[in-house]
Amino acid sequence: MTSSPRGARRRRPVLVPVALAVITAGIGVTAAFGGLKEAPDEPPPKARPGEVVDQGEFRTQFIKAVDTVERSEFGQTKRYLNLVLKVTNTGDRTANVGMAHQAGQKWSPFAGFAGALVRMTPEIKQKYGPEAYVLSYGVKSAQLHPGITTTVVVQYELEPSAAAPTSVTLDVGRFVHEKVGGLLDQSRAWQIEMEEDADPAVPVVATQVTLPVRQEEA
Repeated sequence: MTSSPRGARRRRPVLVPVALAVITAGIGVTAAFGGLKEAPDEPPPKARPGEVVDQGEFRTQFIKAVDTVERSEFGQTKRYLNLVLKVTNTGDRTANVGMAHQAGQKWSPFAGFAGALVRMTPEIKQKYGPEAYVLSYGVKSAQLHPGITTTVVVQYELEPSAAAPTSVTLDVGRFVHEKVGGLLDQSRAWQIEMEEDADPAVPVVATQVTLPVRQEEA
């Protein structure tokens, strides 16, 4: 028999678990092709025209989008894209129709019903944003009373010669009933649900709905 040279030690074989080897190899390949990437977010569920969408504080039916010309009380005519909705206040207090978000401004969770209309595509740029109002028997107001279904119009002014889009897609937020005070204040209020990790804060898009645009006379 021959013996090992003095001072030399036999190396023990090192066993690498198969799963660990596969993971390590996978990480190496991923790194070579640009690193790890997060999976894209799933798109929000889509609603059809006329379908009722549960927004928490409100149940909203997206009726239609119309390209129309209206005459003011002073005899002037203006062209608008009107979104016509049926809105039911499911809370126990009168709510405000609110204001749609203006580009460049911070989002407020207490902007009222229209504040949860997060985005419209294609965008119609306006200096002050669209007007939102309750329309009942030809009279405009800003109140949504509990348990009552009312017509809400969101109105975008169009240039007289501008081509109206053939359809518009709305990103719609929802409302949550959450605490509004500190540790000693347990009061709750309806507010627009906001993305947890976004800075600055932006609303959660809960639903998308696409409405064809048609022409109507006022």
